[in-house]
Amino acid sequence: MKNLITFLLVGVFLFSGCSKKTETKETKLEEAKVTTLQDNVSYVTAKILEVNRESDTTYKLKILILESTSDESLPNFAVVNDEIFVKPSFILNENGVIDFNDSRNQNLIELSKSQSGEVVKLILKRSLKEGWLIINQSK
Repeated sequence: MKNLITFLLVGVFLFSGCSKKTETKETKLEEAKVTTLQDNVSYVTAKILEVNRESDTTYKLKILILESTSDESLPNFAVVNDEIFVKPSFILNENGVIDFNDSRNQNLIELSKSQSGEVVKLILKRSLKEGWLIINQSK
């Protein structure tokens, strides 16, 4: 009888230990999953109102949004008839400097040479820290 009770206690202890190991493995697997965030971008057609240019890579545009769309699954923050300030968001290389060979960066540098009154097509995103950023210019 004593052996039977000991056997049952050992069995319960082993089964409870196995379930804890399973829970721990499942928890670690869930923690290991990486959540990726999708940028909320707006595709706009805009009229350039002002160009504040210090250099090809340091500039800010004041634009009037004429048309605006976004991906269907995400809200659109760029509102038609709003006047906003936008600045470029360049791709940096492994050394943390602007990659001048990147075609998107070349588009953004070309945009710095724009004049007031021009109508441009831009891909924008809104950043809490930096405000409106130009991701790319569509041709």
